Amino acid sequence: MSMPSERPAAPSRPETPRAGRAVAGRRRGAGKRFLVIGDVLDGVLVQTTARSMGTHDPAAVIRHRPVGAAGNTATWLGWLGAEVDLVARVGVDDVYRHERAIADAGVRAHIRYDARTATGAVVSVRNDDGRTAMSDPAASAALSVDDIPLDLVVRADIVHLAGSAMLGGGGADRIASLVARARSGKARVSLDPSSAAVVRAVGASDFLGALDGVDVLFPSEQEALALTGTSTVGDAITALTERVPLVVVTMGHEGVLLGRPGRSPQRVPITPATVVDTLGAGDAFAAGFLRAWATDPVRVGAAAREGTRVAARALGFVGGRPPV
Repeated sequence: MSMPSERPAAPSRPETPRAGRAVAGRRRGAGKRFLVIGDVLDGVLVQTTARSMGTHDPAAVIRHRPVGAAGNTATWLGWLGAEVDLVARVGVDDVYRHERAIADAGVRAHIRYDARTATGAVVSVRNDDGRTAMSDPAASAALSVDDIPLDLVVRADIVHLAGSAMLGGGGADRIASLVARARSGKARVSLDPSSAAVVRAVGASDFLGALDGVDVLFPSEQEALALTGTSTVGDAITALTERVPLVVVTMGHEGVLLGRPGRSPQRVPITPATVVDTLGAGDAFAAGFLRAWATDPVRVGAAAREGTRVAARALGFVGGRPPV
């Protein structure tokens, strides 16, 4: 999933999401329980003026942050006041540190550890031209259905699967097994493909075949095209809605396209924001969308607008997690 690129939009004053915020006499997501499964990673985030290999930038801004699609989405859900459990896998030396970061956002962390490998990591480098990222899935790639307590699945109203490290390890069979575990209770299931590179590595046809049982899919434009082999987003949505009943395609500054079977795609514009860092904005969008959609699964346009408001907040922070 992706949200706006590095080009800043005009500054604005987006509405601040608050825990339990009343909407039309209701509290969006109130009484709903979310289970997020996927990546929790260590991030090294670099902002530089360098434009070529061999350049030394002594004034680069380098920050270490906890990142990962699942951790990001879970913490934004917690920041919004939702009841959230998170299942992830890290290296044995990093369990407490990541549990603390997750708990500070009001999320119950169920962090499995791996004594044979390290915590997964991402190095993200951005300059005025854009961003490039390198990742090592490490422990996240070993996350399996055995790490997901069945009682958490049974109690959940929505189970969200996210993270290129988790989804990319083990191929389509493991994706299918994770979806099947998510479907073993009453919950609706959402999935973020997280990376076009992962889609290509797994194989588009196999990846699509593993989505049986998913209720909502959150691909970026690039991921949607990679999944379907089509040349336009409209054609990609048509193909994806043959598999998944609700497809939410994020398209950077062009906003969001909502796809449902037999309907023309619905476009929802972004919420203007001052861009500090784009990393994690798509994960924040998913959190805002899911919290609203949990209460009212019919008004998907309203859920997408809520998602863009939360994403606008995330764009204002390095690393994309909420300020806790």
